[in-house]
Amino acid sequence: MADVPHQQSPLLPDRLLHGTPHHHPIEHIFGIAPQLPCLESEKTLVHFVLPPWSKETDWDKDRQARFIENIFLGVPIGYYVIHAPQWRTSGVKPMSGWLLDGTNRITAIRDFVANKVSIFNGVFHDDLDELTRERRFYHQPFPCFELPYTNDLQQLRSIYEHLNYGKMEHHPRAHSHLLVK
Repeated sequence: MADVPHQQSPLLPDRLLHGTPHHHPIEHIFGIAPQLPCLESEKTLVHFVLPPWSKETDWDKDRQARFIENIFLGVPIGYYVIHAPQWRTSGVKPMSGWLLDGTNRITAIRDFVANKVSIFNGVFHDDLDELTRERRFYHQPFPCFELPYTNDLQQLRSIYEHLNYGKMEHHPRAHSHLLVK
């Protein structure tokens, strides 16, 4: 089936995500050139820069473990979204290389590699032999969607908010009425 060209609708806004999909394995997130923050309010995660408004990860160790287990079980883990890195003669451009979606997943991968998360009831990264780690973890697909560089902060914030619409703040008592007593 051939792709149908994108057409605008008078009833709908234009598409939000335009960019290039990249089919990388997990090991790619550790092998790319590190991006460096331009602003004091930016943080880093592995080799990515996080936007100033990016929230800390909200996955606990159990959720991280389930995610890592899915990698070993061959369950697709989605993709992460970055804002294309760009440079000028004086250095990196502002907002370059921002990680707009995938913070929880990349944090879980980082923590597993650092032996901070165990899977399948107590198995750590370093417990696995090198061949198993390579074939069943590092070589597993973790595609990336790269947005073209823009200096439009409001557009990047809007994209971030759309990509992260499902995140909820979790408060221990917020759903206590749902517990079976």
